[in-house]
Amino acid sequence: KSVTSILQKRAAYVYEDRLSQHVLSEHHPMRPVRLQYTTDLLKSYGAFDLSESLVVDPRPATLEELKTFHKDYYIEVVQRLSDGEVFEAAGMFGFSVQGDNPIYGGMFEAALLSTGASVQAAELIADGTVLRAFAPAGGLHHAAAGHASGFCIFNDPVVAINILRHRGLRVCYVDIDAHHGDGVQNAFYRDSDVMTISIHESGRWLFPGTGDTREIGEGAGEGFSVNIPLFPYTSNEVFIEAFDAVVLPLIRAFKPDVIATQLGVDAYVSDPLT
Repeated sequence: KSVTSILQKRAAYVYEDRLSQHVLSEHHPMRPVRLQYTTDLLKSYGAFDLSESLVVDPRPATLEELKTFHKDYYIEVVQRLSDGEVFEAAGMFGFSVQGDNPIYGGMFEAALLSTGASVQAAELIADGTVLRAFAPAGGLHHAAAGHASGFCIFNDPVVAINILRHRGLRVCYVDIDAHHGDGVQNAFYRDSDVMTISIHESGRWLFPGTGDTREIGEGAGEGFSVNIPLFPYTSNEVFIEAFDAVVLPLIRAFKPDVIATQLGVDAYVSDPLT
């Protein structure tokens, strides 16, 4: 077998314990330590002992990579808040003391690292080093270009997809988080080289209140945004039927070079947020 064929059988796991050490706040439901637990579980299964597996240390995203989506002023605000500066305008950018996006020391560095891990996953795919790559700290799909939202400071899926786009690759983004992937949809709403597909609990009942079937894209992107809003307590059978009937045919028709997935586990039946 050729070296290329051997490499392309490999799967990369982009993680290091630094990704799991920060704490948003004492009572915040987003607990990065879950990433350490996930890794420990995989180790206990021997997942990283296989010749096909590749564990990659993450590196922070660069400012140039962030700026493929995020505004300069917003990046500066995150950095200043992270360094401990206090100013009343923080709420304008989605931050507060007790809300979804609390201010905590080191949040800029933590967000840079998780975003960089997703960028690395994209680069490993684009370079042909591996066939699949997983960055478990990523998936922060609510962040907007100029403000934080829904536990998300930087939108790593958008930044990672931009890395792929800049290499001339077509990307299909599939989001199975229980919450609509609004930040990613909005980023590519007028583009035809990225298709966004989100299957989620309807915004009639759940944050962020978007993701209706009528949100289909605009201009050159019309028809390239697809939403599958579901009722609360949707069963496995209905979820799988909807996925098979809509998502798979769309992927085949779009013929992407890369599939980017947001695998939010809050669609699980007993998740306390949903």
